[in-house]
Amino acid sequence: MTTTAPAASGRRLVRIRPSSGGQARLRRAAAVRIGFGLVWAVDASFKWLPGFIHGQTLSDELGQGTSVHIPAIHQWILMWHAVATSAPGAFAMGVALTETAIALGLIFGLFSNAVFLGSALYSLGIWSSAEAFGLPWTAPGITDLGPAVAYIFASLALFHAHAGAVWSLDSRLRPRLGRLAWLCSPTAEMITS
Repeated sequence: MTTTAPAASGRRLVRIRPSSGGQARLRRAAAVRIGFGLVWAVDASFKWLPGFIHGQTLSDELGQGTSVHIPAIHQWILMWHAVATSAPGAFAMGVALTETAIALGLIFGLFSNAVFLGSALYSLGIWSSAEAFGLPWTAPGITDLGPAVAYIFASLALFHAHAGAVWSLDSRLRPRLGRLAWLCSPTAEMITS
């Protein structure tokens, strides 16, 4: 269904409303986004526990460098270990704040595009450092590559599904952001089905 309205410039604006099937798809994507945000919120809540927030568990979290024998990956992990242990409380606070911001952005649909892409990059950082890409893959009993790799693909899938188009604050923010509107998901009206 399309509607037209005269614009101030004399041109006609055409708004295309997604079909009811398109709206249903966007609502399902939004429900997955909110659920994924709740998963991030639970994960973030663990980062606020005393053992992590005071930097007491960082050696365990980032101590996998010794089991990885690929030089570039070994050095990458050791670099993050050195960064984290140089100021463990500050590093842990940064991690807790980042994961909390991701959770809130997903739940409320706030700057969705930035949150989807940022959480994918953050998850890649976790997977490549704390989880060491799931290496060594030849270790006895290995069963998976680690959960962060799934977070990468989930974030990118939500980005491509326009999961912030409905049930989000993006629709209110986007018109006010001007050139930075790309940080928010397009509105349902902007998406053609």
